[in-house]
Amino acid sequence: MVATLKSWKSRHPVLFELSISILLGILIELALLSFQPPTLLVVRRVADDTADRMIRLAERTTDRLTASPAFTFIDIDDTTWTDWGWPLVTPRGKIEALLERVARSEPLAILLDVDLAFPGDADEEATLRRFLATYDPAAPPLLLVRSLIDDPGAALPVPRPTPYDEAVKGKANVLFTSPLFERDGDGNVRRWRLFAEACAQDQPLVIPSMHLAAAMIARQAIHGAPPGAPAPALDRMRSGLAPFLPADCSGHEAEREGVIDGWPPAIPIAIAQDDVSKRVIYRVPWKTGAVGLGPMVESPTGGETQLVAVRPARLALAADGAAPLPGLNGRIVVIGGSFAGSGDWHDTPIGRMPGSLMIVNAVEALPQNGTPREPLPMEQITISLTIIVLASLLTSFLRPSVAAWALAFGIFVLMVVSISRFKSGVMLDLAVPAVGAVLHDLGEAVLKVVREVRAQGWRWILKPHEHSPAIVAGAGHSDIHADIQHDVGSSAGEGGTK
Repeated sequence: MVATLKSWKSRHPVLFELSISILLGILIELALLSFQPPTLLVVRRVADDTADRMIRLAERTTDRLTASPAFTFIDIDDTTWTDWGWPLVTPRGKIEALLERVARSEPLAILLDVDLAFPGDADEEATLRRFLATYDPAAPPLLLVRSLIDDPGAALPVPRPTPYDEAVKGKANVLFTSPLFERDGDGNVRRWRLFAEACAQDQPLVIPSMHLAAAMIARQAIHGAPPGAPAPALDRMRSGLAPFLPADCSGHEAEREGVIDGWPPAIPIAIAQDDVSKRVIYRVPWKTGAVGLGPMVESPTGGETQLVAVRPARLALAADGAAPLPGLNGRIVVIGGSFAGSGDWHDTPIGRMPGSLMIVNAVEALPQNGTPREPLPMEQITISLTIIVLASLLTSFLRPSVAAWALAFGIFVLMVVSISRFKSGVMLDLAVPAVGAVLHDLGEAVLKVVREVRAQGWRWILKPHEHSPAIVAGAGHSDIHADIQHDVGSSAGEGGTK
């Protein structure tokens, strides 16, 4: 076998090195996969960078969406906050007035992205409490924020109580939800939490996220209820979350897999052990002063509208209080703040945005695509082999710097070609083959250095100077010429120069 390989190497040096290069790439790929890439920091960073670029590319090339809810963001902006006198806590009387007017406008759901746990004016709290206590069971679903307390002495966080807990107790259409996402080490929010584990009075709890609850309502409005199970959307969500309830308050459950909502079957909301299903595919960047954000969607009342309509809260309160607010029918209404001092601003792959818009992006993605998913195994293998062969060809025929740029361009072309799959929720894992290609190039560079050291000996550490005095003068000329001859001879013996 060795003799055959040597013979093939001498007769087909380029093909031999290309084959070895492809074999090296495949071995590196297998090694990366065997070490579970999500646990490798370098692979995770490459995956995040690639996905961020795909998200930005998809956002810029999407002008219309199908099967998507429409949103209205009632924004407590800087001007509104100034008009209200820069209060430390969002005035509960203003919240009550906004909720009352929005609820009469027949939206699909109301998301109040304001933490009600902190005390405000006593009279205004009483007004809001009465409104919530008398909230009509036939009114649109109302989702409130439940923040958590991280107790150092407890294994699970504790739900923070609010003055309104008793007022909404037992109401099927009023639900406290978690607003939490995951912030990465670089400060960017790339992944959601579909639920939060907590413990109250020694009883384990699973608190759904605001975006999960709103997405369940939107999915049922768009796709209908599952055949034979016409349960309300929030009841289906509670059933789907039941398997994720911790056994007790001793700690978080080990990572488990499961499906929270399997209808429609092609776009399920699933929990997986890898972090692919956790990624938020953002579509709507923030633009200060814009009255509409994002691509066009089908309006609930007919025609087309932008995905997100933005209305300042002060204008919503200035409207005729006896009449419903126009344009909210069938839309998901989010009440939150974008004012600079809110403390609710976050970095994302498509720029900085208020937390309310981050929730909008998460809610939109789940009815549209379900949770992100990996491509089919054959598609994954094809992508990996394509990048390995491309890297091998480039490093065999081009200089390293040119090969690196060419490989980067090739991966970019692959991203553009696969953008339609990405928009449908398929997360193409380019991280492992991309890191494999980098390690492949590094391995090729190491082998080249080894050959040069063998050819030049200790003189390899010296920087070559083509017009140095040692070459021009007679001294040392014969030694250098001998080294060059030895180097060329050695390279030829290894299958030819590169």
